[in-house]
Amino acid sequence: MTLLVLSSLGVFSSTKAPKETVVSSITSSRYGSVLVVGGNASSGLHNFPLYEFSGDVGHHFGCATNKIVAYDLGAKESVPLTCTGPEGDLLADVSSDDWPAFTTKGSPVAGHGVDAKLLGTVLRPGIGKQITYAGHPLYLFDPSSQPFVPQGENLMETVKPLPPWHGYWDLVSARTGALSPGVATLEVETLPSGNSSLAAKEDGNVDPIKVTLYSGMVTFGDAKCGGKCLAAWTPFLTSASPRLGPGVNRALVGIVRRADGNFQVTYDHRPLYLYNREIIRLSSSDRLTKSGSTGNGAGERGPSGVMSVVVASN
Repeated sequence: MTLLVLSSLGVFSSTKAPKETVVSSITSSRYGSVLVVGGNASSGLHNFPLYEFSGDVGHHFGCATNKIVAYDLGAKESVPLTCTGPEGDLLADVSSDDWPAFTTKGSPVAGHGVDAKLLGTVLRPGIGKQITYAGHPLYLFDPSSQPFVPQGENLMETVKPLPPWHGYWDLVSARTGALSPGVATLEVETLPSGNSSLAAKEDGNVDPIKVTLYSGMVTFGDAKCGGKCLAAWTPFLTSASPRLGPGVNRALVGIVRRADGNFQVTYDHRPLYLYNREIIRLSSSDRLTKSGSTGNGAGERGPSGVMSVVVASN
């Protein structure tokens, strides 16, 4: 993955803000029907993909306005950065907001394929009225693209040297408002210990990287996973049967339907999760290595007990 603050590339400087705030949808074979910015085709944000963040849980905004020093184009190149900020910053070519909030001054309007009953807003200091869908705040990241290849899909931002927002980004299902991750890919990674484990292919539209997957085992006396615990883990979702890389045992891979309507990938009948504080590895040139992350979530408490890496049985 190449770490980019995309709005710093100058792609927004000639655009104008839309006259009305319309949420629409676009359908692709890979992602299904997902939310995009609607309105007039000549407006600056028309057909921009809209995203949700797994770190926004309940009334807690994992994507906030506190400024930190994050990394861009390599671990030695740092820039002041906030996770989010006003939508106008994107149009004004301000590069300090990683994921500008999708906002409105009035009530948002449901465009093609959008359920008006799921639209809402939340007032956020320093940002304004951020549009929500099924209660989830919506964000902007990359420009519209043809064919539809959204750069923010499956993007991880966990801990340094990545921007440490502690979570994963996905498109938004127009039908339910839940995350819409497309078809998942399971692979085998080699951990720093030398052991092999199951991994997810993340950041597929930017620079693919293998990210450690976890499952849990409930033991006697385990406490229930509460708010902070749940916020530390993202279900590994898919829209169809996952793609499998070499070394993954197809007979052990399955999917289970969650209460929110999404499908979670299972391995040997255990639901799989991504850790929101996963540490990635760097090469000698301070770039992300594609071989995998570190598996540092092993031993932490999670939604299904004490979490561990998943041995990729042949």
